[in-house]
Amino acid sequence: MKIFKIPNICLQVLLVLQYEVISSIRSLSIPKYEILTIGNGKIDTSDVNCIHFDETQKPGWITRKKNILTQSAKYDNVVLLHDYYVFDKEWYNNFVVFGDDWDICSNQQLLINGKRHFTDWVVWDDPFFPRYYSLPYTMWDRTHFMYISGGYFLVKKHVIRSQPFNENLTHGQAEDVEWSLRVRTKYIMKCNGDSIVRHNKVHRDAR
Repeated sequence: MKIFKIPNICLQVLLVLQYEVISSIRSLSIPKYEILTIGNGKIDTSDVNCIHFDETQKPGWITRKKNILTQSAKYDNVVLLHDYYVFDKEWYNNFVVFGDDWDICSNQQLLINGKRHFTDWVVWDDPFFPRYYSLPYTMWDRTHFMYISGGYFLVKKHVIRSQPFNENLTHGQAEDVEWSLRVRTKYIMKCNGDSIVRHNKVHRDAR
C-alpha cells in the first residue's frame, strides 16, 4: 500500500482566520506543512503566511483568492478550505493510510450538529441519482457526475495550475460548479471516508 508521507501539504485557510482551525492543524503533527491565509488580516505567527489581498477590488472574489493561494503553495498536495473547518486529530494519520493516488479528493465532513454535510461527496447531474445526492464514500465510479463543493477539498497544485478557477465568477455565482464541470472527467477523484473535518459554527445546512 502506498504511504502518504505529506512532507508536501499546504493547508489554506480562506476568509477570517480562526484560532481553533489553526490549532487543529498544528495538532496533526504533520512532518512538513505550511499554512497560507489570504485577505486583509495579519496573523503574527511563524507558521502562518498571510498573503495580503485588497477585498475592495471585487467583492467576493474567491476564485482569485484560491488561484493565488495555490500558485503560492510550496507543495503539490493542497487543502483548500474555509475558516470554519476543524481537523479531527486522526485526519493526517488516516490520510497516511489512504494514500495520495488522486488528483482531487474529499473526505468526511460533519456539520456542527454531528450530521454528515451532504456536499462532501455528492453528484450534480447523475442520470440515476437526484441532484445533491450524497454517495457512499467508497463509491468512486460516479465521479464524472460529481460536484466538488468549494468550501473544502484537496487538490494537486498542478490541477489548479492547469485548470484555474474562473476569475470572472465570484462567491455565490456557482464558481465551484463551473470548475467541477471542467475538471471531473480529466482527473482522478477519490474520497477518504476515514479522515474527518468538522464545522465549528452553524452552517445554513445545519439549521
